[in-house]
Amino acid sequence: MMNYCHRCVMPDTRPGILFNQQGICSACLSYENRKNVDYRGRFEELRRLCDKYRGMNGPHGFDCMIAISGGKDSHFQTHVMKERLGMNPLLVTVEDNFPMTDAGAHNLKNISEEFGCDVVSMKPNIKAQKVILRKTFEIYGKPTYFIDRYIYTYPLHMAVKFNTPLLVYGENVNCEYGGD
Repeated sequence: MMNYCHRCVMPDTRPGILFNQQGICSACLSYENRKNVDYRGRFEELRRLCDKYRGMNGPHGFDCMIAISGGKDSHFQTHVMKERLGMNPLLVTVEDNFPMTDAGAHNLKNISEEFGCDVVSMKPNIKAQKVILRKTFEIYGKPTYFIDRYIYTYPLHMAVKFNTPLLVYGENVNCEYGGD
């Protein structure tokens, strides 16, 4: 029998989703907890963190890195880091080998153009991708499993390479959509 969240009707078939004793999913509980966050205080905490790294690689060097996909989070994070906090970010993205939509290509171009940021992109080895895609589909039922791993590991690798210890990621999908 399938269970559903009593608030949002998210099914228990979503990988990693958890439900409390009242049948409320972890995504709803995370959303509810937002009212307890002191966003002004958190922004000041972020400002102090940026102060620690701003200009660390000289006046024209990168002082932070942002993992981007080109979507809403990428644009907002870049705006906040560059425009509001005066950082000089290097944007990093992982492209899979499937055709990108026109909107996706436009968004990646737009984020660089709008904010004047360099973008470093990694495109995985196609031959290896085909082999791994099949294996991860067989094992996890998710063919893009390895791309998800690249999204989290490639920016870390590039942050080390470019000496930018401040690495910014977007939403936590487990908090937003449920997961452990």
